[in-house]
Amino acid sequence: MAQGDELAYLLRRAIPDALDPIVRRAVGTVVPRLGEEDRYRIVHAGHFSSRVAADLLAFGRNQRYDGALVVIDEDVARAVIFKGGRIVGASSDFLFERLARILRRGELVDDDMMRRLQEMEEAGGTVQAIAHLKPSVAAWAVETQVWEVVAALFLVRAGHFLFIEGEPDLGSVPEMDLNPMDLAIEGLRRYDEWRHGTTHVPTPVRETPPARPPKSPTRAAGNEPTREEEVQRVLAQLRSFGEAV
Repeated sequence: MAQGDELAYLLRRAIPDALDPIVRRAVGTVVPRLGEEDRYRIVHAGHFSSRVAADLLAFGRNQRYDGALVVIDEDVARAVIFKGGRIVGASSDFLFERLARILRRGELVDDDMMRRLQEMEEAGGTVQAIAHLKPSVAAWAVETQVWEVVAALFLVRAGHFLFIEGEPDLGSVPEMDLNPMDLAIEGLRRYDEWRHGTTHVPTPVRETPPARPPKSPTRAAGNEPTREEEVQRVLAQLRSFGEAV
């Protein structure tokens, strides 16, 4: 096989096949398989750290992206779901970022119900778990999970990212409508809070759950002020923090 053919084989078949179990774990059927021979369509990939988190969120917004940003951090896989550049959902296999734990921290379920929901999540994903919740509670949990997952990206010291292309379908899971840069600002705030409050970089296996997100983070689409200057300030500040770590 010629060198060019070998490279084409790696890019088109070997690498997507190797990554398939990880991508499937992160996005499941939420993002369709649009690649060749029923593969996920991986359009961008690279090394990830907290320094590029806001840049990747801004990329999704600016490109009006449809698909998912998947971040692999050691044994943790997180996905941020985009539709038209807005963030509509998220997922994580880190225990404290799962719906059951989020509901327990919010004191909306007791320990017994939390354990049952955990089992449902493990067996059937978010769809099965929210089927046993009131619509308002399910919507709160899903939105809170988005804030938790995105904020966690700003504490990742080293990992890898993938952009998976395809219009998402959340099914019966409540669809959010969140500005990526609002989420980036909250992630930066938590990073800054950690940076000035501890002397070591947190690991993915944290003993304490992350802080709860703002009570009313959702903004009405079309009523947002122009935030380009604030976004640029966030990106510059994040890069300076990352260089200091």
